[in-house]
Amino acid sequence: MKAKLAAEIRQQLVDQGGAAHRDVVIGRILHRKGLSGPAADRARRALLSAFELHADAAKACGAPHLFALPFGPESHRWALDGTVRPPSTS
Repeated sequence: MKAKLAAEIRQQLVDQGGAAHRDVVIGRILHRKGLSGPAADRARRALLSAFELHADAAKACGAPHLFALPFGPESHRWALDGTVRPPSTS
């Protein structure tokens, strides 16, 4: 389940050029799925958990490191990890 959610986050970050505020990423995923109310709240928590699982390089759970917090741990800016960042178009 978290792998699927991580793939959705990754695709949304790719669509946003590699980085975006987490509320934008989550909001677009929820909108695409047509979720609102309690279902949206559950999905939001699941997306946050999937991001954390794939952003914490120190975890020894075997999950691939896909995401980063480019402005530090208190930031709400999500980004693709440098190794999975899409190529620059400029």
